[in-house]
Amino acid sequence: MNEIVFEIIKIIVMIAALVVTRYLVPWLKERIGAEKLGQVEKWVKYAVEMAQQVHRYKLGEDRKAIVTEFLREILIAKNISISDEQLNVLIEAAVKEMKMQENTN
Repeated sequence: MNEIVFEIIKIIVMIAALVVTRYLVPWLKERIGAEKLGQVEKWVKYAVEMAQQVHRYKLGEDRKAIVTEFLREILIAKNISISDEQLNVLIEAAVKEMKMQENTN
């Protein structure tokens, strides 16, 4: 029974990641430009991985706050402006991608 539930959750996470990559990422590319989005995606991925490794004992909400603050500082330094909602979508996508990679290993 637990294996069935795990497989269902795994499929739901994969579908969510597919939806994010299929619809939200192209929308964001239009809004902030492909080059800037590439930079932001790279920093988001690094920040999420850093939070997972360095702050693993903190709650998810606390880690997300740390990541958001870190990314805001970088975006200001790089003179890139995106909304909180856009940044949130990118963070969630990076977290889902990281979890999918962990599940496949």
